[in-house]
Order: sequence, then C-alpha cells, then structure tokens
Amino acid sequence: MSRRGIGVAVLALAALAALVPLVDRHAELPIWQHHLLHAGLMAGGALAGILISARPRDTTGGSAFWLLPALLAPMLAMFAMWPSAYSYFEAHPSGHVLEHLVLIALAFLATTAAERYAAGLGWIVGGAMIFMAVAAARGFGVTFGNGP
Repeated sequence: MSRRGIGVAVLALAALAALVPLVDRHAELPIWQHHLLHAGLMAGGALAGILISARPRDTTGGSAFWLLPALLAPMLAMFAMWPSAYSYFEAHPSGHVLEHLVLIALAFLATTAAERYAAGLGWIVGGAMIFMAVAAARGFGVTFGNGP
C-alpha cells in the first residue's frame, strides 16, 4: 500500500472513531479524558494529512499562503474543545460527532498546509496540536507521574 493509501486508511479510521457518540450515547467521560480522546482523533487527522500531502524534503517550499491555515487550524481546534460546550454535546450525539469530525478536519488541514509550506513541517504542527490537547487534559485533572 502506498503512503497516500495508508493516509486515507488512517483518515477513515479516525472518522469511524468519531462516530462513537452515536453508538454509545451514555458514555460520559470526565473532561480530561475527553481531551485525551480528542488528542487521539486529532492524531489520526494529523497523521493522515502528513501521509497524504508529504513531499520530498529537497523540494522547494510552497507559498506563504499555507502558513495561515497551518497556524489558524490548531487554534480553532483548541476552541472547538471548549469545555462549556460539552453539556450540549452530551445531550446531542450528532453534534458531538460533528465536533469530533471538525477536530479531525482541522488537524488534517493544519498538517497538510504545513507540509505544503515546507516539507517536514507537518510533523511539528501535528505534534504541537496533540501536545496542546494533552496539555488541556492536564488542566482538567490528569496527573502524570507520581502525582496525587
């Protein structure tokens, strides 16, 4: 299977995972666990974007236009995970699925745009998005290491 084929498969798997709220409507996760789930969904979208759009490192950089979505998409993804919206999403599973699909799409957009701007930059942008989602989970009660 080609690199792009693997990317499409990863994207399809992430999209399927986004449908979980339709299957298990009663699964209520604490906010911090939900942020970790979002990190996983974004990892799928980010990896798919890199695999589908990656180009050889010796190619010339793309237009500076690609910096705009590469920088804005991660910020929009963080706003999409705003905790005050969770009560709505828990009551409306289709809206919850839409939120998950938006997170995947934003991660895909961010890494694709970053790769179009400069080969290899998608890994940095995607990694930063996942780090931000995990850091947000940390802010909602995740303890790493020997914490309480």
